[in-house]
Amino acid sequence: MSAIKNTLIFIACSISSANAFCSIYDYFPKKLEPSSSSYGITGLIQMPNARLMTEGSMKIGASFSYPHEYTYITATPFSWLEASYKYTEVKNLLYGPVTYSGNQTLKDKGFDLKVRIKKEGYYSPEIAVGWNDLAGTGRFSGEYLVASKHLGYFDLTLGLGWGSLGQDNNLKNPLISLNDEFSKRISDSDQGGAFNYKTWFSGKEISLYSGLEYYMWKQGLVLKLEYDTTNPDLGYSGPEVPVNSRFNFGISRPINNNLSIALSFERGHEWRFSFDLKSDYGARSLVKKNDPPKNVVSLSKSQKQAIIEDKRIFYRSLNRSLREESILIQSAEIDEDGIKVNIAQSRFRSFPRAIGRTARIVSALSPDSIETIEILPMNGDSEVYSVKIPKDYFDQVDKGKRSKKELFLVTEIDSKAPNTYKDDDFQPRINFPEVFFSMSPSLRHQIGGPEAFYLGQLWWKINTKVKLQRGLTLHAVLGLDIYNTFDEFANPSYSSIPKVRSDIQKYLSEGKNNIAKLKVDYIWSPMRDIYARIDLGYLEEMFGGVGGEIYYRPFKSNFSSSFQIHRVKQREFKQRLGFKDYETTTGHLGLYYDFLGGIQAQLLLGKYLAGDKGFTLDLSRRFQNGFTLGVFATKTDLSAEEFGEGSFDKGFYFAIPTDSFFTNYRQGDISFGLHPLTKDGGAMLNHTNSLYALYGDTNYSSLKRDWISIDD
Repeated sequence: MSAIKNTLIFIACSISSANAFCSIYDYFPKKLEPSSSSYGITGLIQMPNARLMTEGSMKIGASFSYPHEYTYITATPFSWLEASYKYTEVKNLLYGPVTYSGNQTLKDKGFDLKVRIKKEGYYSPEIAVGWNDLAGTGRFSGEYLVASKHLGYFDLTLGLGWGSLGQDNNLKNPLISLNDEFSKRISDSDQGGAFNYKTWFSGKEISLYSGLEYYMWKQGLVLKLEYDTTNPDLGYSGPEVPVNSRFNFGISRPINNNLSIALSFERGHEWRFSFDLKSDYGARSLVKKNDPPKNVVSLSKSQKQAIIEDKRIFYRSLNRSLREESILIQSAEIDEDGIKVNIAQSRFRSFPRAIGRTARIVSALSPDSIETIEILPMNGDSEVYSVKIPKDYFDQVDKGKRSKKELFLVTEIDSKAPNTYKDDDFQPRINFPEVFFSMSPSLRHQIGGPEAFYLGQLWWKINTKVKLQRGLTLHAVLGLDIYNTFDEFANPSYSSIPKVRSDIQKYLSEGKNNIAKLKVDYIWSPMRDIYARIDLGYLEEMFGGVGGEIYYRPFKSNFSSSFQIHRVKQREFKQRLGFKDYETTTGHLGLYYDFLGGIQAQLLLGKYLAGDKGFTLDLSRRFQNGFTLGVFATKTDLSAEEFGEGSFDKGFYFAIPTDSFFTNYRQGDISFGLHPLTKDGGAMLNHTNSLYALYGDTNYSSLKRDWISIDD
């Protein structure tokens, strides 16, 4: 009971000394926000609080001390959810026997999750529930229920901790009164990676913990004090660590809007240094845009009359003006009261932005008799939909006299039968083949192996794309070794199922100079709202073969579906032109749905590369500017023992729009995805130009979402 007494006295003293709250924060030099705990999730030092980052934020950071060092990525896909993936280095424990992993220390991987269940009110606190080391090895697994409340410049926290967070054992678990099963905390599976929900919030005794943060706005500092109930001297999460004090002290300081640093004194004798880089990627671009539409001067009466007499003048002028916006005209036709234009472009992420800039140019160059402008954007050489805009309405929107919503309501929007451009009056001459060439340094690596935490290669990547005709393209990716540390590999695969991915060390070490990809694909639209693809060749670094895909995207529905199938053979480790003996047929039925709020769900059902059968579920959140956060999990008919460590395939990914870092618009993403482990179970082909990637974001709801950019 002495620990509870200390906690209550600690909170009472904090409340009594709280200063009056004032709302002048915008005038202070530093923006102070809830900051990271030592391991990434928003919190105090070792203990979590009820705070979350703002929606759409992501941070990457690390903290250094003995015996635990953390490296983490934390994100908030929703205002009520914060998730973190972390590596924990246990410096007082070896990865394995010296003959296996040398003197490398243990690296533990884990997911942390926090869910806000109540926002802070004037009188009531913010409340959250969370899980540490969710679906991990269980070494650091723990759950908590926590409340935080602002009182003046203080932010006070009081929580209940289970598992690794509840080692003070100063309270009986209240959930035992509901069910005796909560008294038994069952250890996680030997393989790790399973959602052992039976261990959640279990154990005979738990811990009451507390802490406070003091916001020093004038100095731009946050002071932290906590009562730590992890009690590493008991050895729950590893070898026992001496503890001289249960109170930890810390200080956090934002250096600028993105970088924060922290220093803490833990367990009465150890210092910890932490830093993280954070940005609110989901709200806006990190750099203010300075890329307005090109100024287009309307034609004089005599020029408009010349266009009526000779349409070629209009087509030449339109082609030249659109090129200044990096928009390529694919076809056009002008008649007495309407103009139709097919366009292709790789500059704007938003189709409505490209449509709006096209309509502005068409309107300025068109005769007075024109009443409608129909624009059909293309992607992958196929038309995605038709937007027919009343010219007068658009001109008034462009001048600020009408709203974009009014324009949307009077615009005719629908999908069309494929290849309508072939019947248009004007079609520019395209000289095939078109060759696109680029090269740049790149990285290939393996993270978290027993030999070393990071083994990698600096690799010169040569990309070549040859467009042979519309829809028919040759893709080639060659790699040349610059520097690598692959000679340290010493962890061969002992998988009991076909080694379709687990031989990655052999592919990396023997294929330092390689043909990463050499394939031909043909993409077309055979019918309205249906797209198809056939590909043949060395499809990826580990497999080659032949196959195809068909994708059905009803334009005005949020649901779409696909089916793809390939016959593939495993490539040799050197990744030249040869193959190994293993071959298989793999394929999946894909079901996709766009929910409100930018939430996208993908469900794939079928047969994987190793012959196992099952499903993959992918959930992601796409923000207005294109920033995407996602998680996925695959479960097949393999047992946890057959799959091996991790129990089932899972991971996460994010994509930051490239133009977030530039003043001008451009397509492309800075993407990163991570599988905690490279396993053979649940392995799929790595597709280039999947039809869902090309056309999944071209339905009616996506156009409506981006309509706000029609006049930008």
